[in-house]
Amino acid sequence: MYVAGTVPAQYGPIVIFKRRRKPDPAAAIGAFWAWWATARPRAEKLIGGAPDDGLIDEIAGLVSAIHPDLHWEFAAGTSTRHLLVVSSGGSAELRSLAERWRRAGPPPDETFGYAAARQGRPDALDSARLSIGGHDLDLADLRFGAEHDEDRDCVDVEVWHPAFAGMPENAGGQVAFLALDWLLGEDTVEVWIGAIEAVTAPGPSLTGPQLTALVTAVQPADGEPRWRNMSGVRSGRPILAMAQTRLRPARWPGHDLHIRMDVPYRDRDDNGFPTREAMAGLHALEDHVAGHADGTVVVAHETTDGVRTTHLYADSPLAADVLKPLIAGWRDGRVRITVTPDPDWGQVAHLAP
Repeated sequence: MYVAGTVPAQYGPIVIFKRRRKPDPAAAIGAFWAWWATARPRAEKLIGGAPDDGLIDEIAGLVSAIHPDLHWEFAAGTSTRHLLVVSSGGSAELRSLAERWRRAGPPPDETFGYAAARQGRPDALDSARLSIGGHDLDLADLRFGAEHDEDRDCVDVEVWHPAFAGMPENAGGQVAFLALDWLLGEDTVEVWIGAIEAVTAPGPSLTGPQLTALVTAVQPADGEPRWRNMSGVRSGRPILAMAQTRLRPARWPGHDLHIRMDVPYRDRDDNGFPTREAMAGLHALEDHVAGHADGTVVVAHETTDGVRTTHLYADSPLAADVLKPLIAGWRDGRVRITVTPDPDWGQVAHLAP
């Protein structure tokens, strides 16, 4: 770590890459879309009612080749007639992989669109039925209870159906999760829904559209960032932190590369925090980075003992190269940048409630 005053400011930034050896799924993604170019007419016939078990097996095999834990399905589209969905199935680690599959595919047209997560529809439960564990459920009978937890900035949801009392607990839980995915969309559930509980006693009274409206109202308007302030002690020294909320990878699909930028500052108070003048300089540097580093998102800051740490996520390794000239020549010493593949955002998990 840089110690103030020992490294000349004209030295360039330190950039460290941490590599994790994992199979590259790019070839499997390419193979899927090459196959789809000729198989799509068969998919249209299958959705139209013509049986084609071979097609289903082929899709399953090609998706599994990208990653065995990915899920896939055909669904009704909103701006297209049909939607082909390949999703992470709720796995934060796989969300960016599903997004890379989508980005590699063709643009949508009137017939087919493509999505990397289940899409929500407020009317999804109308006239819908689900058979599970020997029970046939009319999903229009589902009712929901919701409470906004302001500290965690999420909505805790209870889900009730008259049939839950006679069903195994895990079956009711499966219905609850599926219904929320269909109503709100997989990404909304991952980001903005907290605890989910299937309950057997009457009480929840919200319909699907009412729950959708409530959850939509909780989210920041027009995607404006919302920040959460924190404080604590690290290695015996006080620390201040702020992080975007909710801090979940599904908010920025494809941004799976963590960039940690450690910026030293000399002028500090007795607690190790920057003076007003030093803070102004740090903010100016951060604004400069945010304004020029396309393809990155700043998600958190931590300040302690003479170092201001900024956490960014990028969707391309080239983002780290873009940062180098932006931070070169920092007046208080060498800026250290560490780049780590981090699809599940574990590097900022300590800042996410």
